[in-house]
Amino acid sequence: MKKILSVLLMIAMLLSLVSISAAEGAEPTVLTFYDEAANYHGTQSGWFAKVVKDRFNIELNIIAPQVVGNEVYTTRAMDGDLGDIVIVDKSKVKTLVAEGLIRPIDEIAGCENIMRFKDQIDVYNKELTGEDGKYYGIPAEMTDTAPDTLTDDVIYSSPQLRWDLYEAVGAPEIADLDGLLDVLAKIHEIHPTEGEDKAYGLSLWPDWDGNDNMIGIANVVQLTTWYNEKIKGSAILKGDGTFSEIYNKDNAYYKIAKFLFKANQMGLVDPESGEQDWNAVAAKLSARRVDLMWYSWQQGFTNSSDYAAQGATFIFIPVGDMTFYADADRYYGADRVWAIGSKVEGEKYDLILKFLDWYASPEGMTFQHVGIEGLNYTKNEDGTFTKLHDDALALNLEVPEEYGGGGYSDGNNAINQWIGASICVNPDNGERFPMKFWKSYQEWERENDKTKAAWQAKFDALNPVDYMKKHDMLKASPSVGFAAPEDSLDIQSMRADVNKQLCTYTWKMIFAKDEAEFDSLWDEMITQMDGFGYKELYAYDCGVYQAEVDLKNAALK
Repeated sequence: MKKILSVLLMIAMLLSLVSISAAEGAEPTVLTFYDEAANYHGTQSGWFAKVVKDRFNIELNIIAPQVVGNEVYTTRAMDGDLGDIVIVDKSKVKTLVAEGLIRPIDEIAGCENIMRFKDQIDVYNKELTGEDGKYYGIPAEMTDTAPDTLTDDVIYSSPQLRWDLYEAVGAPEIADLDGLLDVLAKIHEIHPTEGEDKAYGLSLWPDWDGNDNMIGIANVVQLTTWYNEKIKGSAILKGDGTFSEIYNKDNAYYKIAKFLFKANQMGLVDPESGEQDWNAVAAKLSARRVDLMWYSWQQGFTNSSDYAAQGATFIFIPVGDMTFYADADRYYGADRVWAIGSKVEGEKYDLILKFLDWYASPEGMTFQHVGIEGLNYTKNEDGTFTKLHDDALALNLEVPEEYGGGGYSDGNNAINQWIGASICVNPDNGERFPMKFWKSYQEWERENDKTKAAWQAKFDALNPVDYMKKHDMLKASPSVGFAAPEDSLDIQSMRADVNKQLCTYTWKMIFAKDEAEFDSLWDEMITQMDGFGYKELYAYDCGVYQAEVDLKNAALK
């Protein structure tokens, strides 16, 4: 009997080896991503391509509307095939279900990593379908915290300056946007170039304009949150919970557009701003050729432990008249959703489920939010991490040969969208994914981070969020399970026309020759926007987003 079992075991081992060899020699399966978050269009290359090919024998073909234009959505929808994996704004998902462009994800219950976010996925899909246990979408960037907590120590958008340059001009108190421009002008005097290249106070980019359900140019839209206002569609949501027209001169869109105009008048704006894309700006940030940043995640392109030890990292600088709008932890996810295309079936469907579950796993999230072991970090005996090269992205460091070599930034994950947000805890070691939450980094930081030590001494706070809370400068909005409905064709057309007018005129105003021309263009813009139906669009959006305001108010009670 033992002999028979031994023979059977040997046969099983041989069959296993044959199977592995077959898989190793098989052509990779190409997964097409329709991805509204991507800034890259084409086949994923470099180290992340090798990571997913080694594990799943797949190649990622990314269709990026932000790169090739939104017309690609219409074309692919008419063909009935958006892609194998679809990443879209929440507002589109009901239509995709109704038109049969995405399929149910019935087997999601077996995906143990994705289902760490079961509460959030259930809430989203119940709202979508009205049924329990019927799944079509997985919200992007869900957190494992709570809907009303603010875990990070820095908010999504706030003014950030390079600390050594700020100190070099006397580290003055800043009262308002004019004061911020004065400081940027002084910094530009001592920092006109970085190496042999010109440096700029600000560098802007137009390729994100009108995205994320917000009309207007992205470089103005995001900065309206500095004055506790948030753009919802075509309306501005004020701090008191009421809506106002985006072109009202009392609102923050006007204030920020005027700020950028004044910056250009002072010679602080990169002259390529109206024509370059985000990737060009990212390269300038990495080269430290830009003096003002406003997204928290932009620090990944500039800050490093080496610069921290020199007191030369970017950090939040308070501006006296600002009160910030910030979303609390995105417990229920951000504005986008992952789905699976309706043409997917059989083995490909099973493969996609395995890939998505891995993407939400500790290993998958480590690759997305931390990087490569041996390059970005080392693993300690207790499973926690210690940093190695936190400048791998900024310097495009060479990747170890086992990951295929090449530059780290060149081969970084081009999907540019996550299932689990970076703020989540890594279940394998009990620490949050961002390096700044690691015990090993905090020990290093206490001894070596000259930027943070000097900042804490000057502003008497532990971090930016602590400062904002101490000075009543922060209004955190709770996360709720809200998804705006997709626009009708008439509203889509009206929104596109109004957005085009707003963006075109805003860019003209930033580069206007003087204030008189700026104001003249503003008045002309209002006439044009109204002519394309702005007032009707505004009334529609107020009705849509009042439902979200009501949910947020209820969550605060």
